[in-house]
Amino acid sequence: MRRRISTFAIVLVTLALVLGLTGMALADEPSYTEVWDGRGADSQHCEYMGQEGRPATGWIHWVFATKGDSTSAELVLGGTGSGTYAPGEPFVAEIWHFYTPFFELEGLTATINLFGGGPGPGGGLVISDYCPGAFEMLEVTKTAETSFTRIHAWDIEKRVETENGFTEDGLPKIWLWVDGSGDETATWIIDVDYTGFADSDFAVSGTVTISNTGSLDAVITGIEDLLAGEVISLDCGVEFPYTLAVGGVLECSYSEEGYFEGLNEVTVTTERDTYSADAEIIWGDPEIESFASVNVSDISGDFGSQDLGTLDAPDDGGFATFTFTYTWEFRWEDFGRENCGDFLYDNEARIIETEDSAEASLKVNVQCMVFQGETAWAANGNVPLQLRYTPRGNWATYVQYAAKTTTLFAGQHIAVGTVTFSPVEDGMVTITINLTGDWEFADVAENVKVQDYASAPSGNPSPGLFAHKMTATGSPAVIVVPANNFYGVHVNVGQWMPDPNFGP
Repeated sequence: MRRRISTFAIVLVTLALVLGLTGMALADEPSYTEVWDGRGADSQHCEYMGQEGRPATGWIHWVFATKGDSTSAELVLGGTGSGTYAPGEPFVAEIWHFYTPFFELEGLTATINLFGGGPGPGGGLVISDYCPGAFEMLEVTKTAETSFTRIHAWDIEKRVETENGFTEDGLPKIWLWVDGSGDETATWIIDVDYTGFADSDFAVSGTVTISNTGSLDAVITGIEDLLAGEVISLDCGVEFPYTLAVGGVLECSYSEEGYFEGLNEVTVTTERDTYSADAEIIWGDPEIESFASVNVSDISGDFGSQDLGTLDAPDDGGFATFTFTYTWEFRWEDFGRENCGDFLYDNEARIIETEDSAEASLKVNVQCMVFQGETAWAANGNVPLQLRYTPRGNWATYVQYAAKTTTLFAGQHIAVGTVTFSPVEDGMVTITINLTGDWEFADVAENVKVQDYASAPSGNPSPGLFAHKMTATGSPAVIVVPANNFYGVHVNVGQWMPDPNFGP
């Protein structure tokens, strides 16, 4: 606590007391000496202000009981106090009274010297009452709050790798053969790089709080605020000089953009004194932080979308790479004959928050099956080429009727199925064609043609002119024709074969 006492007043009081203006003469050596032991330090009574010896500037009223037979006395102060003081009114009482200016009690020492005799019984040196008096005292505090924005930076790359390493136009490529020899697994790799952060929008703001904790109104003549050595403006809402009443509080605010280091110092000047406070500028965590955590996903119309994971920026802000992988197995049987051809698989990896993305493409070629057509003729039995329309050139064969089952040959010697002739019923014969193995009816109109003959045919046949026709879509195929002695049965068949032109 700070106390301001008029030096001029202290000098006058001290001179008056020391010079003995009370009219008392002191002997050369004291007859008794006693040191104050601290009693009465809790006897503050400012309500006595204005009474005898108790000025508004503050006082300490000392008493020594009893005088005993001493004829004069003096009080010597030390420590936080100073001066030698003569007794004051009343002189006729049995107690020596001393009135001194106020000094801080903590650290104050006092000694009373008696002259002309010793003290009476009881009593001793004690403070009867005191008051610090009216004084100016301001308590100044300030804050320095920092804020800034931090934006974290990320990058993303994506690629796809295959086991065989085929490429086309710079893109990885997979070849899927019908026999499964090209089946393989593709691996997608996504690298997400953390590349650091950038800070911006630095600002320092705060308040200066001035509280009048003294007993005098304080006239503030000005306030200077230094932010890292630079004078800045304060908004106090008042004009200076400004009188801050006892117990009053004045609060000022400031806000400055920019990066500062060091201290924020404020000095408050009054008509009587100066007061100061400071706050250290500390840059802590950002007020606004973007992309400290990001989510990575993979988006593909072919494989679906999947969340790859959440990434946090490294605590030290250093460069870091995070890698995600996933695989997909490609097999010819998953496509099949109906879905052969060339495919391009595009998919995209994305950082959701930053909207950064990277794409990777994979080409997949799926071997197709081509239909290899053949002309087939029913044999007379199970041996090819027994009954031929003509012995030279055309190898077409015919059947001599009997209720029997014969072999259907393609390409002269390739057995592709059976042809069964039923007994005659109501003048009609039912012919049933069964294909075997992977042989199929050709996908053409009127792929089954039958001609009946009364006598053995000769010459090159013309199946397009056969009398009985049907379009078979699956085995067995059944056709009913008139009963006769001979039959020519022509069938368009074929097999699905892997495309021989497929491959890199």
